Amino acid sequence: TSSLSGGGTNVKVSYLGEMEKAAKDFEKGQKALVKALGKKDQQASSKALEQMAEALQAYRTSGKLLGPDGGGDIPSVDEIRRSACRVQGRSFEKKILDRDARVKST
Repeated sequence: TSSLSGGGTNVKVSYLGEMEKAAKDFEKGQKALVKALGKKDQQASSKALEQMAEALQAYRTSGKLLGPDGGGDIPSVDEIRRSACRVQGRSFEKKILDRDARVKST
């Protein structure tokens, strides 16, 4: 069940329809862009990119995903780690740092 549509919760999501429409418009723009690139049509490519940009802006606006960085108030990986450390203690942070070091060395 999708949490975006409020499935399983008693939450009314009034902006879902607007976000779905914007997502479909973005997909249409992507398809138009692929076609235009195949034909090497600069005007059609530019128009498709504009359509995608407008759809993405509408999606972000509807979902209230506009923040100071343009991506909304979505926490970064480091912010999530710091939050987990406050809840679980520093042992969690040590495990994550050890894992990152292991991954980096391979």
